Amino acid sequence: MKKLSFFLFLFFFTLSAFPQSLLWKVTGKNMQQPSYLYGSIHIQDQRVFAFDTTVLTALYSCDAFAMEILMDEIDPKEIKGCTYMPKGKLLSEMMSEADFLKLDSICKKKVGTTAYLFNAMKPFFVMSALQQSEFSQDQEDALDVFFLKKAREANKLCYGVEKYQTQIDAIDAISLKEQVDMLVAALNDTTTQSGEDESAAMLDAYLSFNLDTMIVMSNDPSMPKKFNKVFLIDRNVGMAKNFEKIALEHSLFCVVGAAHLGGDKGVIALLRKKGYTVEPVMFEWK
Repeated sequence: MKKLSFFLFLFFFTLSAFPQSLLWKVTGKNMQQPSYLYGSIHIQDQRVFAFDTTVLTALYSCDAFAMEILMDEIDPKEIKGCTYMPKGKLLSEMMSEADFLKLDSICKKKVGTTAYLFNAMKPFFVMSALQQSEFSQDQEDALDVFFLKKAREANKLCYGVEKYQTQIDAIDAISLKEQVDMLVAALNDTTTQSGEDESAAMLDAYLSFNLDTMIVMSNDPSMPKKFNKVFLIDRNVGMAKNFEKIALEHSLFCVVGAAHLGGDKGVIALLRKKGYTVEPVMFEWK
């Protein structure tokens, strides 16, 4: 966790002199037609859906669509198996009574249900659910799922640029004890701004096309260094590799989390190192 004042300072300090966007055109080498990268954010807040026609025009111009994981082809049983702890493990037994009661109070306030509903769930997914609750839920689907449905309606070829297990392996690189410690630290952290303020800062960075700030905010120093490496950097390599593989066969519109795009180890930089031209495509929010 980081203080909002730091976020805001970084937000203004890192505004680049170079054009920035969430939509990027990829051309060059053996690509027959342009392909596109779009930086998404997995929330249902209507503000992130307010892009002008440029974005969907790019999507419809392509033969294929890709996202991190092809959400509508994941077996629900696989999801359940990966999000829960081994049998016999319970949060209420891994946390102190006071910490679990605090979690229960926060769950009731933010999610509208008792913490016992999450008692057998991996702590990482509990934290994720609480973070998601900080954003408005004006739309039926999260943004990446919205794009998937548009692609399906247009009969596009649809792919995932990584496997579901890849994300799970990144999460499981952190032991359950470390995950519990991170959850407890978040529950008892009184030095930082509220979750609502942090979520607002993240959304501001996103809507301002500030990829640098989004990387820093996603690269949370409260998490073990190995998590940031496996969950961000290592996955970027796989995303860039599979983007290239698909785009050499079909013109491609690919949606990945915006935090994966920027930086010297992001997907944009990796594609440029492969010899592709990657240029921002400017658009406006309506």
